[in-house]
This record gives sequence, structure tokens and C-alpha cells, in this order.
Amino acid sequence: MANLSRRGEGLPVTTFQNFAGTVTAAPSVRQSVASLDQLGGLLESAAQTGHTVRTVGAGHSFTPLAKTDDVLLDLDGFQGIEEVDVLTHDVTFRAGTRLWQVPDLLEPFGLALENMGDIDRQSIAGAISTGTHGTGLKFTGFSGAVTALRLMLADGTQVRASATEHSELFQAARVGLGALGVITHVRLRCVPHYMMHAAETIEAIEPLTESFIERVALEDHLEFFWFPGTGNAQVKTNTRLPGDTPAKAPGKLTAWVNDELLSNGGLQAICSVGAAMPRMIPRLNGFASRVLSDRSYTASWNQTYISPRRVKFTEMEYALPLENFAAAFAELRRYFTTRPAPVVFPLEVRTTAGDDTWLGTASGRNSVYIAVHRYIRDRVPQYFPEMESILRSHGGRPHWGKQHTLRAPDLAQLYPRFQDFRAVRQQVDPQGLFVNDYLRELLGA
Repeated sequence: MANLSRRGEGLPVTTFQNFAGTVTAAPSVRQSVASLDQLGGLLESAAQTGHTVRTVGAGHSFTPLAKTDDVLLDLDGFQGIEEVDVLTHDVTFRAGTRLWQVPDLLEPFGLALENMGDIDRQSIAGAISTGTHGTGLKFTGFSGAVTALRLMLADGTQVRASATEHSELFQAARVGLGALGVITHVRLRCVPHYMMHAAETIEAIEPLTESFIERVALEDHLEFFWFPGTGNAQVKTNTRLPGDTPAKAPGKLTAWVNDELLSNGGLQAICSVGAAMPRMIPRLNGFASRVLSDRSYTASWNQTYISPRRVKFTEMEYALPLENFAAAFAELRRYFTTRPAPVVFPLEVRTTAGDDTWLGTASGRNSVYIAVHRYIRDRVPQYFPEMESILRSHGGRPHWGKQHTLRAPDLAQLYPRFQDFRAVRQQVDPQGLFVNDYLRELLGA
């Protein structure tokens, strides 16, 4: 059995910091897990010595889900594929596997993920636990593609959960916030390898928003980026192609301009100027929207989904019923006509199909996601609360891994199975081994 001591008994304190640097903690124990036996020993020792336990993946959440001054575990030593079902294309991954590792792991089997977001740093367990998603009304987020899980519970029991085994635990754990146990294995529904044609176009915002609902129903994957207060948006449309389609690289200059302005060095530069001279922000947004240009290319599925992110930012994202898009976005646009845009960062708009996960942001409804961002050095604390007020008024549910102010009473109104989730959590972890201060507020635990 692993030995843990109480704080103050000579154990080293290792600082934890999330991706954005907005959440920090000093856990008394920080441990990477490499085997199920080791994990079981750590949980047993933590329970006996009065510690609580949180598990972290890449630390890409903007909320304090992983914050603890007790025991912080990661599964970075527990990665890879354990099983592939050649008939169903279901693949069982060890939970610490990072999304960026998945394409190479699936390549020998000729398989791919159904869908993906634009960041691949997260662990698989972290991605499903917080409701990570991509875009496309024909596809769910990661959690909707989970067909089975294996968890280690607070008492050390190893449980397999699926639609037919421990079905309530399965529904709860697909977006479980790390509050039910430690996910050790994730079985994902995969598909045969495919290529994609990516088209990026600059379009006027007015006709784009008018046609958005119709277009997302027709395209495989569509999203757009809009610099607040400007007349244009960049629209990204990915079309799935057979796996043997030849690749075609984009033009180097256009690729550099677009990638830098939306994600990296160029965005960093204009964000820095905007933070130092806020009066320049409307001009900077206008400049950014004018220099983006059309481009297209064909590449492997993972290469078209992913965009490198080097600029440090914080983010808020709400999932709205798809039919509320027009009214919500019109109100957001009116917000920016009444005052200068406070940030140099585009709004991002995506969609997903509804699923049946209990705490999935798209649970029970096709959804449109509207994400707003802040550069970490911006001095506009009112921006997120004002955006949140608009998005909540249109039926929005907050992304679990991104900033929001909702707590248990609010969330209970948004999720019909919220109380069922709380009941399962209480059943499998009655002593609160996996609950931190933030989860107590979030779940009323």
C-alpha cells in the first residue's frame, strides 16, 4: 500500500498550475500513476489518512476542478490502447492517453476519432469528464462517443460501466467531473480513417448569421470566428473524404497569416497592444478581420481539426439550444454596438448533436456553442459577466471546463438528471474522497 502522510509531516509540496495560469494549487502529494495496483494503494492510503484526491489530465480546464491542497494524481504513466474491436471499431484507451497521441495509436488499425476539437493537449479522461467537443451536427462531443468506461471507486473497487452494466454510473461518469472515481479506461466509438477538405472563407457577418442554421445542417463540420464589432467572420468548413484521398497543402503565406492571427504570434502581438492601449482595440479587431483571407487544403482528419494555441487566454463557453442561435447572436452583436469592443479575441461559434449524457452540455438537444475569450493581461473583468448574462438568458449551459459563475441551484434547473447525478455520486463516494471545495459548490455535495 502506498503511504501518504498528512500535510506538515515533511512531504514536498509541488505547485500545480493550469494551462492559463489562472488556477494554482499546492497539493501535499503529487503522484503520477502507472498501474492499477499503484492507484488502488494510493486511494486506500488517502482514505485512511484523511486526504481527499483529485485527478488531473493536461490542466486545460479554466475552472478549479483539479485544485486541491491534498492529493493530486495524474495518469500520465498509464497511456496507450488496450483493446480494439475490429467489428464495431470500438477502441479501449488507457485514460491517461493524450489526444495528440491518438492518431498515431489508431493508424495501424486504419481508424480515426469520429470528431475532435481544435486543441489536442487534453487526456482522454479529462476530455470526456468536462464535456470537450468539436463541431458538426452529425456528431456528438467526446462523451457521446463513449461506449464503456472502467473506474476505480473510493473503496478501491474496479467497475466496468456501460449502457448495460452499471448503467446509471455509466451515464453519470461520461461527464463526471472527476467526482465519482478515477477513470482508468475509456472505450470510444471510432470510425475508419478519413481525410478532410478544409475551406476557410471570409464572409460578411450578416448573411452568415442568417444562413447559419441551414448551413450547419448540410455540412460535416462548420464553425466561425468573429472579431467583435467587425463586419466579417472567418468560416471554417471541413468536409469528410475517403481515407485514400491525396493530401494537398495550403498556400504557405495564407496559412501563416491565418494561423498566426487566430491562434499564435500575430494574435499575441495585437492582444498585447490592446491590453496596453484599450482605445486601440476596435482598430485592432478591424485590422485582424481585414487581413484574414480564403484558403483551402486537404489533409488527414487530425491535421484539419487541430490548431496550435500559444497565446495564453481564459475562456467562457455556453451551449444554447440550436434554435436560439439567431436571437442570442443578434443580442451579442447589439452589445458591441453600444460600446467599443473590450477585447482583441474572436468569438467562436460551433455546433454538436444532442446526446443522452446526464451532464452533457448538449444533453437532450442539438446545441450551438458560443465561446468568448480574454487575453490573460486584459483588464476587463466585466466582460465575462456581461457575456454570461446574455448567454444564460437564451437557455445556455456552461462548459464544465471553462469559466462561469453557476452553482448547484442554477445547474439543477438546466439539467433534468442533475439530482440523479448527485445521488450516484453520493452512492459511490459517500465520504467525499473525490470532492474539493469547488465541487461542493458546483454540485451541492
